[in-house]
Amino acid sequence: MKNLIILLLLLISQPSLAQGNSNTSIFHRLIVYNSDNEIMLVKVKNSEMWLTPGFYQDSIQFIKEGLHGIASTYGMKISNPELKGIFSMRREIGETREMLIRNIYHCKHLDGKVHFPENQPFEIDEIKWLPIEEALSIIPFESTRLFIKQTHDNPNVVWGGSISAIRENNKWSYKIMEEFYPLFSSKNRK
Repeated sequence: MKNLIILLLLLISQPSLAQGNSNTSIFHRLIVYNSDNEIMLVKVKNSEMWLTPGFYQDSIQFIKEGLHGIASTYGMKISNPELKGIFSMRREIGETREMLIRNIYHCKHLDGKVHFPENQPFEIDEIKWLPIEEALSIIPFESTRLFIKQTHDNPNVVWGGSISAIRENNKWSYKIMEEFYPLFSSKNRK
């Protein structure tokens, strides 16, 4: 709780951070578990990119609305999503630097036959439910794998941490800048 209060005070005391800038993005990643404790992954069409569903924060949609909206685009009703991690990542590609915030939410698939979403920016051509270790083995981004694994393995805590991601010669390298640390306890286990 103390860390959360410090984070909120920092944001309030720094107007430029609170307002954000064009080089900061917030992505809400939804980890959906089925009754077999497998997670849902989607494959982006014409690629080998397997990811969990999510959305970038904009100025229109509230977080909970967006998370339930993502689930409904796949035909699912889900349990109330629970925040499990707030991670920061500094990404560098050449001279371009961006600060990224990645929020991880866990939920259960309650009802509905999963189907391909329509009218989405990325077309999805395959959906799979996989055990966590198998899912992590095909997710292409190390940062995403680390965030998902940390929150899956330790679901009773909301986690924080920071990673640096640098792309040179078409290859990503990652460095943990702040080891994962507990922000506060989560009241429910997934």
